[in-house]
Amino acid sequence: MDIRNIFKSEKIISVIKYSSIKYIALLMGFLTGIVNAKVLGPEKFGVLGNIMLILTYISFSSLGVLYSMNREYVIFESNSDSEGTRKVLWTTFTFLSILSVVLLVVSIGTLYLIDGILRDFILLIFIIGIFDQYRNFYVNYFRLTNRYRGINHIELIKHVLSFIIIIITIKYFEIYSVLVAMLITSLMVFLYGYKYSERIKIKLDIVVLKSLLVIGLPLLIYNLGFYLLTSLDRVMIIKYLGYIDLGYYTFSSQIVIATLTFISSVLFLYYPQAIKILNIDNGMDKEKIIQKTEEYTKYVEILGVILYLAGAILIVPLVYLVAPQYVESINIYRLLVFGTIATQIAYFSNVFIVSNKKQIYLIYLQIISLFIAFILNYTLIHLGYGIIGVSLATSITTTLYSVVQHFIYLKILNPNENHIKNTFKVYYKFTIFIVLGSVLTLLNMNILWYSIGLLLLTTSLYFNYFRFFWKNLINKKME
Repeated sequence: MDIRNIFKSEKIISVIKYSSIKYIALLMGFLTGIVNAKVLGPEKFGVLGNIMLILTYISFSSLGVLYSMNREYVIFESNSDSEGTRKVLWTTFTFLSILSVVLLVVSIGTLYLIDGILRDFILLIFIIGIFDQYRNFYVNYFRLTNRYRGINHIELIKHVLSFIIIIITIKYFEIYSVLVAMLITSLMVFLYGYKYSERIKIKLDIVVLKSLLVIGLPLLIYNLGFYLLTSLDRVMIIKYLGYIDLGYYTFSSQIVIATLTFISSVLFLYYPQAIKILNIDNGMDKEKIIQKTEEYTKYVEILGVILYLAGAILIVPLVYLVAPQYVESINIYRLLVFGTIATQIAYFSNVFIVSNKKQIYLIYLQIISLFIAFILNYTLIHLGYGIIGVSLATSITTTLYSVVQHFIYLKILNPNENHIKNTFKVYYKFTIFIVLGSVLTLLNMNILWYSIGLLLLTTSLYFNYFRFFWKNLINKKME
């Protein structure tokens, strides 16, 4: 098939358009991060990183309703129940409105409970957190209704306007400048969503709300558990290393997000369809589920490795050119990317587990993983490895989590079979890549020898995968 035919696929065009805008928005966000890092310095940038952590925890106050909204809407839509989809939207929005009042009251009470530098920002943090809930609602809405242009506009408003405000004001107002920019852009996103979505009624359907909460609370616990797992590193840094190291770590994390945006964009847009395809109740053959999951997982792994190769090499000139005070972030970044790619490789396993309401197994896994992460972080910090030890511990833990998650998915699908061999087949190359790539990082080679070593490692492990990827790209459309 002519490769040009691939780009006639409506889904491919949607992904490319969304990813292109996402990269533009992310570039603005990345430049904003660079400006923040340069002007604030590692210590104040670390404080800002801590504020971002608090904002994320505030997002969990929705009790999982924003998570279950995705699933319930898709189920009603697959049954051609337009009234049901409307009730899901109305009930979710109304619930968020009630929650906004509760959060405002809590924010005022919090002023009397905390001391230190965060007290100066707490009210602003909570207000931003309230508008973030609505932003997530409208992003979900535009994704569920296949109106990706709306998501693109939200991304542009959020990042471009924020960049302009920060560039003008950060020199004078520092952290306040960043928070005010977030508040203004969040308000603009709310107004945009309200204008360009269907008319949302303030109407609470008790039956629908009960369903959203019953499904959402386990999803909340799961997502909170996963976030605790992925944010324990920052807690350990604050407790044992300090805000300067947190600044280095936050900078590295932002570049990790930028590196893997294309994969994240594809997976984000595919989520509603994946929920339907991987739900056993929809009658898809189990062997076909395994086949499709392995095929798409291989695509994610190949793209992740290619992006790692580019990012791990190019980060050196990037840091020296734009933020030389963050040289410490280079090796942190190289280690953190491994864990993030491993998480993306397990994406379809995760969607299968969630789609079939088996996330309780992931909660058990998170508890065990949190314990392992704490032990690894504590041990490596006290052995003197510092921030590099935290990065290594995070990468190891998230990789283990992803491998076991894939095993759980297979066990749910076919409980009577031994799936260790299949799990090994999916992860063995990437595990070798992580181990040897980490060794190259920890050897602190100069950029030339590191690049040669990484190229040789990648080619020796993935040459056949690259051929598979290219052959499939040429010979068929993505389904």
